[in-house]
Amino acid sequence: MLVPGLEVLPPGGARAAVHMVGESKFNEASFKGVFAFSDDSEVAIIKRFSIDGKTDQTDPVFAGKYKIRSNMAVAAFIDPNEDYQNSVMLLNGLPGNRVVLGLGTNIAMNENQKKAAFGRYAEKGAAVDPVFFVMGASLNIDPDTTLTMDYAGNDFVVGLRHQFDEALSLDFGFYTPDRLHDTSRYIVGANFGF
Repeated sequence: MLVPGLEVLPPGGARAAVHMVGESKFNEASFKGVFAFSDDSEVAIIKRFSIDGKTDQTDPVFAGKYKIRSNMAVAAFIDPNEDYQNSVMLLNGLPGNRVVLGLGTNIAMNENQKKAAFGRYAEKGAAVDPVFFVMGASLNIDPDTTLTMDYAGNDFVVGLRHQFDEALSLDFGFYTPDRLHDTSRYIVGANFGF
């Protein structure tokens, strides 16, 4: 849910996802569109929305992934939002690509950029660490349901993905409290294939 996987859609393939995140009620939503233009590359646009008006609306984030070989990929996140850094990472898959480990760096274009989509924060209000570690894991519970665990430097989420067919899957996840959020949060959403 948080960490990019190693799989790439088939050339010309596309997927869309809609997710909502909240504590006692939903306060943030996101839309993601992914398109594969070759057998080893895909691009994505991610747009986050504030539902309750407590946070500012953000500009879309642009992401890309290139699969170097079957168990290795590079990914980049270009975040045009004023306070956010860009991120690049190298991802490596362990047996069967069921576990993905990654090492990355956040790149600030100016000293005002203190946040990033990936990375650890020493405390609330502090700047994100420049180097980060990510981990994603999945375990098939049955042929249609997968247990997922993702760590993105600050966020840790445990979730379930149930795939109804090639075109539709539903997600449910639980974020643990972290240095930026005092309470746990949950995420629900759907993925659509085209």
